[in-house]
Amino acid sequence: MEKQPELDLHRKNISLKKAFDKKTLVLLGFAAFVLFLYFILEDISINAMIDTFLGANIIILIIGALFTFIAVLLDTIIWKLLLGISKISPSIRTTYRIQLSSFSYGLLIPSAGAVEAIMKVVMGTQEFYNDEEKRLATSGEVLSSVVAHKLCGLLAFIPISAFIAVSMFEYLSSILMELGYSPLPNGFNVAFVSIISIMTLMIVSLFILIALSPNMAKRILNIILQGFGSLPLIGSRISSNRLTSDKLVDDFSLQFTYLAKNKLTSLVALILAFFAQIAHWLSILLILHSVNILISLDQVAAVNFLGGTVDLIPVGIPGMAGLKEISLSVFIEYGLSISTDKALSGAILVQLVKFYFLIVIGIIVYILGKTRVNTQDIGNSSSSIR
Repeated sequence: MEKQPELDLHRKNISLKKAFDKKTLVLLGFAAFVLFLYFILEDISINAMIDTFLGANIIILIIGALFTFIAVLLDTIIWKLLLGISKISPSIRTTYRIQLSSFSYGLLIPSAGAVEAIMKVVMGTQEFYNDEEKRLATSGEVLSSVVAHKLCGLLAFIPISAFIAVSMFEYLSSILMELGYSPLPNGFNVAFVSIISIMTLMIVSLFILIALSPNMAKRILNIILQGFGSLPLIGSRISSNRLTSDKLVDDFSLQFTYLAKNKLTSLVALILAFFAQIAHWLSILLILHSVNILISLDQVAAVNFLGGTVDLIPVGIPGMAGLKEISLSVFIEYGLSISTDKALSGAILVQLVKFYFLIVIGIIVYILGKTRVNTQDIGNSSSSIR
């Protein structure tokens, strides 16, 4: 096993009680207020929403929820396959439980940092076993599989980027038409797809460069960062960003070597990561169809991508609760030309199934499991990753 980069975990805190500090509660209160204000300004009919919920097709809704757990299961199988490269073969049941627990806490406590990865590393070192050397798995081995898993997800996203680009173009055109503007001209379609394709090509080229020449990749990234040095509010951060880029290249370089140990396993992992994303889309599609919001898969891809941009706002609200429902509602309403009441009902239902319900299940399986994550475990894990 290659030497693994040190993971600074000792400052991380995944205690639910401590994670929900005053700042987090204030942000949640703000999100609730914004959602309440949206109800008032848009004159949302609570009765109409209740009727929509009561009229949901339960069978389709359950199948939609099932696809969410299928997506997590596919991610679990990927992680198990990658662990196998290090001769670690946990049961699907154990791996799925840790995956659900860590994924749930990662959704719930964004302010605590890389909670999902931390829990995977700590719980994995307590439960996973190296079959070849007859010992518990090390933090470095589990960390390698976690980072490789993220890398597979990123690489699997590349083949569907053009599909998302086309979907985004058509969906944005629909929204513009609904707002009374002219749709985007056809030339934008080519330009939009070209931009996504160029970005995809740049990402692939960067990965290849990191794999072949990590030092060259570092120099190129640092040249790019240096070019932003003269911009306001950015120049003072270039030094720290340069160090971050160096570490990022080192981490990915290790993971390419890690994945290259078993090309067949890596290929299967990439295919499964692709279908995990499709399963997430199918889940959203079925949840919306259960309340008679007729949406196509390409429209789901656009809505999911647009909604995902809200999650990137670094404000510390768990799951961007409140704000995520509003953004999804707006995208669904104007993209599909349906009423605000119905769009918000669908958005809330999607969040209930794919966010809140998943969090509850993750917490339950964590409580039912024997493994507990505490500060000492985190500190021990940090010191053991060298």
